[in-house]
Amino acid sequence: MKIFLAAFLGILPSAPAYAAASSQKVQFQGKLLDTANNPRNGNFDITFRLFNVPTAGTALWTETQNVAVNNGVFETSLGAVTALTSDLFGGASQFLEVEVSPDPAMTPRLQLLMAPSAFRALLADDLAPGNTSYIQVRQSVQAGAVFNISSATVSGPFQATGVSTFAATGSQVYSVVTSSGIRLQAGALLVEGTGGVVAVHSVVAATVSASKGLFLPQGPAVTNEGALRWEPTQNLVFIGTGTANKTLADTDSVQTLTNKTLNSTGGNLVDATHLRTRLLASVAPEHGMTIRWNAVGSLWEPIYAATVSVVVSSFRAGNNLSLVANDVFITPLTIPGLLPLSQIRYRVTTAFTGNTGDAGLYDTRGVLVASGGANSADFATTGAKVVAVLNAPVTLQPGQYYFAITSNGTGGVAQIRSEDITANGLGVVKGLGSLTGGGGASLPASITLSSIIDGRFVVFVGLND
Repeated sequence: MKIFLAAFLGILPSAPAYAAASSQKVQFQGKLLDTANNPRNGNFDITFRLFNVPTAGTALWTETQNVAVNNGVFETSLGAVTALTSDLFGGASQFLEVEVSPDPAMTPRLQLLMAPSAFRALLADDLAPGNTSYIQVRQSVQAGAVFNISSATVSGPFQATGVSTFAATGSQVYSVVTSSGIRLQAGALLVEGTGGVVAVHSVVAATVSASKGLFLPQGPAVTNEGALRWEPTQNLVFIGTGTANKTLADTDSVQTLTNKTLNSTGGNLVDATHLRTRLLASVAPEHGMTIRWNAVGSLWEPIYAATVSVVVSSFRAGNNLSLVANDVFITPLTIPGLLPLSQIRYRVTTAFTGNTGDAGLYDTRGVLVASGGANSADFATTGAKVVAVLNAPVTLQPGQYYFAITSNGTGGVAQIRSEDITANGLGVVKGLGSLTGGGGASLPASITLSSIIDGRFVVFVGLND
């Protein structure tokens, strides 16, 4: 059965004084008839929808009400179930679609026209950017509100939330003038102008940084503890107040620390050419270097040990050491003098094609100080082998070192010449043994010496030709 509808829409009346608080509803009256134009009676579920197009489209608003119909006539308020918002009636035309259950929606849709009093509301369009009229906004912060002011006076607090930008143009020396302070609760104050930051009085801050330099005013002693000032007469920088202040001489003057400790922490360096007013030799420091006083030359200079050219392990080569893949095998070694290391030599007794590795020396810190690098050690053929040290010659100071060798294990377990001190010698030569894993094609950059597993095979090794 098809249902016909006659309708009337209007704004619910409200007193002008209470317009701001009036409910946002639209009065709707209609007449419901059957296909024979007979009026209907009873309660019907009626669905109302708003569109901005006369046909098809997507509903912008919808609600369903159970409406009482008496002799075909009914009246209801749109917005009683689902609120109507002002943005539904902005700009484009609106069309109301009515559907009385169980029938489909009626066609055509009803176009909403403007009531005569609504013409007055068109004045709101005059509040666009550029309008010269004054406007008053409520005291609470309005999210998303944007306004532009050419000139204004704010008697109360001025507050802006969100990302805000304040731009001042013109020829004024100071665009922002305040009789009270300016506080930044977070962030930083960035000054990009060439004028910099000009402080008539003191600048008090936990940190002050400037990429272009920090300029200090000249003048008498300051009164704030911890202040910094420049004294032009003496060409000195003063820290602190009164007689307790300290001075920093400029780079052209003699800098003297009297009864003070020069402390360098956190990995910082002290770069000097004198020690206790005496010259230091201009030699780059090396690990383990010792200096002594040269009274003849009146300077501090390094102590150089005698230079040695060849170092070998102090055991006979009577057995073979099996190089388990990826393990690192360690043999302690003492270098008696200054050694310019270029080569590491060993002998392979059991070889496998493609079997390579690395050989090198660790210092007493467990740091790799010299090696041939990845795949520099050859275990593919038998005989004496030579590993060329990277960046040779590497100068080694006299002292204790740990020779290390490793294999990738390709093809099988290679063997090199060594001496078996038998099980009775386990634990006697500390640092002799192996580390499980960590090696292979190359030695690790560092090892933990205390983690070396005690072993019994001393590698027969020679350093240099």
